[in-house]
Amino acid sequence: METETVHAPLTRPPTLASSWDAACGALAQTLRLTRAGLGAGDADWEELLAPSAAGQDLVILKRNLKGQDENPCFLYLRCDPHGGEEIVSIGILSSARNMEVYLGEEYCGTSRGKNVCNGLDNSEHEKITLYKKYLKLESPTHACKIKLLSFGEKNCVFISKVVVHMRPVSAHSSAGSPALGSRIDLERVQTIMESMGSKLSPGAQQLMNMVRFQQQNWADIWKRD
Repeated sequence: METETVHAPLTRPPTLASSWDAACGALAQTLRLTRAGLGAGDADWEELLAPSAAGQDLVILKRNLKGQDENPCFLYLRCDPHGGEEIVSIGILSSARNMEVYLGEEYCGTSRGKNVCNGLDNSEHEKITLYKKYLKLESPTHACKIKLLSFGEKNCVFISKVVVHMRPVSAHSSAGSPALGSRIDLERVQTIMESMGSKLSPGAQQLMNMVRFQQQNWADIWKRD
């Protein structure tokens, strides 16, 4: 198998953030990277997501109970769009049973977890069950968000590992698709349109507003990281 686990950090490794609260810097410690050459086979997820010693290295994500609205647990994964690498697949070992992966707001797929560890003891929680799940992306990307799903109302999620399988950016993917989250100067686009005597249709204006809102969401997320 051509895949190898990276023990030393890359020059600019991916960043990992969460919509739920975690101790400062703790979530980054769960990140594991694997790399493969172009055309390499899939990662060995059975090995990569094997649990550590009982209760070791678990990071707790806690729901913010101040808000009144439903607040699902999201992980936000992003690598440098100019760093020469892209995300191929993602695996997570956590107490959340399932996960959904999105590129922006576009749904990519669901992975249903497999029970790999029962009855871990924790100082605050008597029993923790860990599930491993992984998903290969149809198209490699520089950024995505992962929704962690648990049965019943949960106010915390335990994270053991977030494994990211990466590869060098191919000429086809780098030329064919812009990096998710790359900044488009919407004000400049609108100014150029107006200077040409053109006016955006209501549908185009709505699309522009939606893109602007999405850009602001990503900016706010990485400011908190």
